[in-house]
Amino acid sequence: MSGSPRHSDRSLRALILEKTFLFLRRFKPARERVTLGEFNDYVEREHVARYRFAQRFCKGKTVADIACGTGYGTKILAEVAQSIVGYDRVPLCGNRIIDLEKHCWDGTYDVIVSFETLEHLENPEFFLENARKTSKLLVVSSPIGEFRGYNPHHKQVWTFPEFKELLEKTFHCDYYYQSGEEIRDEPAGPIRFVIAACTLKPNPA
Repeated sequence: MSGSPRHSDRSLRALILEKTFLFLRRFKPARERVTLGEFNDYVEREHVARYRFAQRFCKGKTVADIACGTGYGTKILAEVAQSIVGYDRVPLCGNRIIDLEKHCWDGTYDVIVSFETLEHLENPEFFLENARKTSKLLVVSSPIGEFRGYNPHHKQVWTFPEFKELLEKTFHCDYYYQSGEEIRDEPAGPIRFVIAACTLKPNPA
């Protein structure tokens, strides 16, 4: 038996919105990197809010900012960290160079922070395994519920259960939910961005 007319109407509206968005995306490409002050818009404020939130995990710690981009977040974390190193695939802020699809970063760290990274990778499991071997705490974030093509730089799209399943193969995670500049312990409405603070699962006895 076919679905209800109401369900079909919602699906059709969602499809129309998706197709319309993809058409308009041709005229306003998605930003791959954030440079503070370039637009002074909500995207910049959301990114800064994540790094301000992550400071609580980095006080007095050795920290790596993986996929640090232009380095604004590295500077925010440096306000509280004992030491910090930035990594990215191109040199933008005195960072070390790395191809996250092929290589692991140098050394070990108390905390690895890597925001808006996993969805850019063909093999996020490789990244997570490197984090498991080189850190005590991993703090990551990702958009949730995007349709494929929303951001052409994203190689992965997932629901929240899919994102949890990916992380919890290796880690025990506490989740936080971002809406605009506000980050909560519980979601308020549809989940758009999730931040996960991940520690290694204990070895079974």
